[in-house]
Parts: sequence; structure tokens; C-alpha cells
Amino acid sequence: MSRSLPAGLRRVLRRELRQIRFRPKLAFMLLPFPVLLMGLLAVVFSPGLPTDLPVAVVDRDNTTLSRQAVRMVDATPDLRVALQVPDLAHGREALFAGDVYAVVLIPENMERDLLAGRQPELVTLYNNQLLTIGGIVSRATRSAFATFGSGAAAAALVANGNLPEAARVAIQPIPVQQSPLFNPALDYVHFLLASLMPTVLQIFITSAAALVVARDAQHVNGLVRLRALGGSPLPALVGKLLPYACAYLLTLLIADAIMFGVFGSPFNGSLVLHLVYSVLFVLASLSLGTVLAIVAGDTIGALGMTAVMTGPAFGFAGISFPRITMNGFAWAWGGMIPLTPYLQLRTDQALRGTPVELSLPDVGWLAGLVVLYGTLALLLFARSSARTSQEVPQ
Repeated sequence: MSRSLPAGLRRVLRRELRQIRFRPKLAFMLLPFPVLLMGLLAVVFSPGLPTDLPVAVVDRDNTTLSRQAVRMVDATPDLRVALQVPDLAHGREALFAGDVYAVVLIPENMERDLLAGRQPELVTLYNNQLLTIGGIVSRATRSAFATFGSGAAAAALVANGNLPEAARVAIQPIPVQQSPLFNPALDYVHFLLASLMPTVLQIFITSAAALVVARDAQHVNGLVRLRALGGSPLPALVGKLLPYACAYLLTLLIADAIMFGVFGSPFNGSLVLHLVYSVLFVLASLSLGTVLAIVAGDTIGALGMTAVMTGPAFGFAGISFPRITMNGFAWAWGGMIPLTPYLQLRTDQALRGTPVELSLPDVGWLAGLVVLYGTLALLLFARSSARTSQEVPQ
């Protein structure tokens, strides 16, 4: 043990390390279980992009052009024509049974209408309750039909005597250039897995702090003994939480190694800043768990409050639903959770390469949560340990 640490902090730290050593379940939760879960998430998202999603096709035209349209849908990397059904009723059954994610309807007389210069309507029916899959299916079929429609219309114009160049200009008089930024391949590893790993880890960090602090708080003189070992509230809490801070920071770095090393996710920002806000994220989560533990006063209550606070954190963080459109309650809830500024900083630094000075407000936000929850934890600990000391018979 380093002699440079204050004596009170060393005593509490030794005590906490002994408790971790003689509690295998706590030791398993400290590092092996989170790392195992990070690896499981990595395996689940290892493909990066969902491909070959099965769809059904109802071809009511059954012509050369309609079969070409079916082949173009099947040729898209996102989709696979798994079924060709005679009518929408059979397609609906396949959709409800989960055999396909969408039903593509090609209407009657599509070829005739195209050659006559009319616009036939190709329909895609998909289950948008599955937002990610629904979005992929919608985007892929729309792209396939747009390409097919442009080619068929240009061929019809050429057949009617137009020059190929004039036909292309007539189909698209104003060319549109689209340049997707930061995640051009729409790789789910780069934004979804990179967000889920810290989300899961925040639950572990906060729960671990709530568990170990509540275990002392639920005993009559537990906080008094902890304060006596530390000499004062600050070294007592620092010594108590230091092993967990080191373990979970190491877990977070292992998750980063998986993201940036194994999956090759880009990192375009400042590595120093990344390390700074990673440390702040761990400290803020530990401080939040400590506050909840002292407020609850027992293990079950502390873990329940932690679940309520951190369980829906991903929904409030602005990854799946933009924070700018949230109501005041959701905005405030997300602002109280360390995950929200951490994911904002992570996205800015890893994917966007945001200049450091533009990320400083979010660093201040995360540091403010550390100060807020850390101060609350110290005040509540000091008050609770002093009150308990007075209640214990002398």
C-alpha cells in the first residue's frame, strides 16, 4: 500500500479490498461480469449492418419489367426476397408470423403504365413497430424502386426517340449530391454499440456504489465505523469507492479497446479529452450511486432507486430520440444522468472530431454532475453518520 495516501484513506481502502476478496459475487460483479457482458454485446453487433432482411413480394403484373423490379429489390444488400406470394392476404400472414419484415406489392399493368408514360404505384408494407428494421426496409425498397423507376423511364424515353443524354436529363433535371457525414456506412457498431456499452456500464457502476455504501448504511453504526476509519467523510468515501473507480475505469477502457481496436471504429478527436471525460463519467456514476444508497438507507431500496434512475437512461440520452424535441421532464431527467453528457462527448470526439473548445461545455456539464453528486454524497454521509453516532448507546 502506497504510503503517500492519507492514513484514513488507506485504512478504508484496505478494509474494502478485504471485503471484495472475501465476497466472490461482489468481485465477479466488479470486473469479470461487465467485461463478459461487453464481449457479448460486441458479438451481437459484430456484423455492423443488418443485411439480407427477408421480404415477401406480391407480383400482380408478372411481366419482364415487374420481374426486373423484384430482382432489383433482391439485389440490395439490405434485403432478400424470401417469399413470392399470390396476394396481400398471404403476405399479411407472413408478416404477422414474423417470416418476413415487409411485403412489396407490384400492381397490375405496371409495365403498360410505364411504357405509356404514366406513374404506377409500387407499395411497401412493413412493420414500423421495429423502428430500426422498419427504417432499413423502407430506405432499401425506396432506393431500389427509385433506381428501377429512373431506369425504366429513361428506357421508355429512348424508345420514343429521345437521345440517351436527353432522357437522363429529363428524368433528373437537377442532380442532387448527398454526402453522409461521420457514419456514412450507417454502421451500427459506430453509434449503437458505442452507446450501449457505456449505458450498461453506468448501471454496473451506479449499482456497485449503491450496493457497497448501502451495506454500511443499513447497519446501525456502519457509517459511523466507516467515518471513524477514514477520520472524516472525504477520505472515508474516497477509500470506499476507489477500488470500484479503478475497476470500472479499466472496464471502460477495455470496451474502448474493443470498439477502436477490434471493430476499427474511427477516433477523430482528442485522446486526452476522451480520458478526462471517461474518468468524470465513472466518478459521476459512483457519486450518484452513493447518494442513492444513503438516501435509501438499505440495500434493496438503494438498488431499486438505482434501477429507476439509470434503467431508462438510454432513452433520455438523445441517441434513439433527439433531446431537442423532448419535453421538460425528459430533458431534466436526461440532464441529471451522467450518461447523457458522456455520450455527447463520445460522439463528438470519436466520430465527428469536434474541436476541444467546442466540447468544453459538455465537459463542464459532466464535471458539474461530479461536483453536485459528490458534494451531496459527502453532506449526506456526514449528516447520517453524525446522527447515527448520536443514536448509538454509549
